[in-house]
Amino acid sequence: MGQTGLARSAKNMQLSLLSLMFVVLLQLASGRELTFVLLIYRHGDRSPIENYPTGLHNEGEWPQGFGQLTTVGRLFIEILDSSQTHACIVVPQLGMQQQHELGQYLKKRYEGFLNPMYKREEVLIESTELDRTIMSAQSNLAGLFPPAGDQIWNPKILWQPIPVHIVPKRFNPKLRFPIFDCPRYLELLKETIASREFQDKLQPYEEFLKEIAFRSGYDLDSLRSLDNFKLWHVQDSLLCEVFIFFF
Repeated sequence: MGQTGLARSAKNMQLSLLSLMFVVLLQLASGRELTFVLLIYRHGDRSPIENYPTGLHNEGEWPQGFGQLTTVGRLFIEILDSSQTHACIVVPQLGMQQQHELGQYLKKRYEGFLNPMYKREEVLIESTELDRTIMSAQSNLAGLFPPAGDQIWNPKILWQPIPVHIVPKRFNPKLRFPIFDCPRYLELLKETIASREFQDKLQPYEEFLKEIAFRSGYDLDSLRSLDNFKLWHVQDSLLCEVFIFFF
């Protein structure tokens, strides 16, 4: 009974402290004015980066190939296999819609701070040089700044071109990770893989890795390594293919 009462008192004290912190933060924030916003976001839903050796779905089954942003809706692809059996792959295409909705959310989130119409002197958009990131930025901007008033150049197309500045990896590697051309990064990566701590963490999954090697067609040693992303490619391909159904 004493312990229950003590636990209850401790919980009440924690709640009181959290309430006090919340009040203090509100007081600190009062009177402040938002003057600058920096947004960093990843690309939308995409197709797999690459397939594993025994993968059932080749690159041609994805509308734009591997590593590309997907659009909204579903694409139906009819397949005729060697047994003359018809099948239909349903490929969900979500990436562009995700980014468009994110742009709409940001428009509401910063209403009153962000100009409702695109102003080039107020906004700078940067992207890495990958197709999927450039298209994600463009889709996001379509939701964030739909044309209005004299910005409408075609009443049948409620969209306007907004510049996306491409930042190549060699000029700003921070936007692209991991940094494989960094000697220090590679050195630390090799030290981590060879460390006893890492090997001890890996050991309980040895049978699982053997099963993945057998099913995927990858060499077991390549799956144990972190610098080639082979294990990640298996997971990534399967995750992207979760939305594929056969009829």
